[in-house]
Amino acid sequence: TNLMRSEADLAYKMGDLAKYNSVMQEVIETDPNNPELYYNLGVSAMTLGNIDDAKIYYSKALELDPKYAYAQINMASIILQGERDLVEEMNNLGTSAADNRRYDELKEERNEMYREALPYLEGASQTVPDNVEVLRTLMNLYSQLGMTPEYKAAKAKVAELEGK
Repeated sequence: TNLMRSEADLAYKMGDLAKYNSVMQEVIETDPNNPELYYNLGVSAMTLGNIDDAKIYYSKALELDPKYAYAQINMASIILQGERDLVEEMNNLGTSAADNRRYDELKEERNEMYREALPYLEGASQTVPDNVEVLRTLMNLYSQLGMTPEYKAAKAKVAELEGK
């Protein structure tokens, strides 16, 4: 197993992610209950642009270890990937009635995305409570979702961590 992991690490360092994934699949067969292995496959799948596979691997890592903070953070990241396109479309709309309806649709779609990502980020903030970036992202989501008490708590925690 150690030899296979070394081979996988070498393939990863050389940029051969296909070989890395292949070897890691073999490693998983020898240690199927290791969440780190699934997490690593999720990272390589994301790097290759295989978002659906990455979600599967992160989900499996979280199934094995529900407090795996980095898998939680990366799941939230995957969920929030479409935010930029939504916001861009929202910003490019005019002021007609049709544009206003479309804006409302896009805003609800964005809020649904936020609600889906929220549990992952909240879980990560419990596991790694000093991660300022997770807390900042939570602050933004809470603000957009009108969750004022949660927003204030996250803001206070960020201020505390930054010594303000």
